[in-house]
Amino acid sequence: MQFWLLVLTVCSALLACRTANLLANAAAPRVAQNETAAPTHRAATATSRAPTRPTRLPTELPTEIIPTALPPDTATPAATSAPPPTETRRPAPTKKIVPTEPPTPAGPTATPAPTRCAKTYCVVYRGCQTDAGNTIIEGIVYNNGVPENGVAVRVAKAEGAYPMVDDFVSGTDPINPGQPDPNNPGRYILQIVAGAPREGNWWVFIVDRANGTKQISEAKLIHTNDDPNNPANCQHAFVDFVR
Repeated sequence: MQFWLLVLTVCSALLACRTANLLANAAAPRVAQNETAAPTHRAATATSRAPTRPTRLPTELPTEIIPTALPPDTATPAATSAPPPTETRRPAPTKKIVPTEPPTPAGPTATPAPTRCAKTYCVVYRGCQTDAGNTIIEGIVYNNGVPENGVAVRVAKAEGAYPMVDDFVSGTDPINPGQPDPNNPGRYILQIVAGAPREGNWWVFIVDRANGTKQISEAKLIHTNDDPNNPANCQHAFVDFVR
């Protein structure tokens, strides 16, 4: 009986020691786990707060960003854009028209101006051409090389004779007689026949407007033909008067 009590006592003691060891082992991991987690939690906290730390600015600017020279002033024009000297922009002097060489209007080539005549106006004949639709004498009156308005030009059967058609006042409109024609200064047009060529001899000259019977220029004889198909014939003559 005592033997079995001794065995039971030893077993109880062993069981108590085993139980104590199990309790000790069970408590040890929890402590270790708590000790390991604490540093991890602190590290994570430190990591999450790291970006919010203010960065200290440098107390001095780097020397390479300081400009060494001011940019050029674009508002000031360059010296090459200055206008050329005034001397190079002076207009060329206007050539004065020589009175004996008046400008040539439309029509045949002008002949040289004649020697001064005894009349107030001298004749400058510039030729004649064919015209199937009209028989005409026209030209320009000049005074010292400038077209002159207000001069009466006449066509007649003889020098100093009465007019075949109304006298034409130079510088007026051929469609509206007496009205100025600013586009044709000094010009006259004497339409002997409108709409057809006619053969005949015609004298053209200038008369004094105050005294219509007084001839004050040389007279030019123009012979016209009734056949416009011959290029040698004449239906449209050009006669200028020069003063």
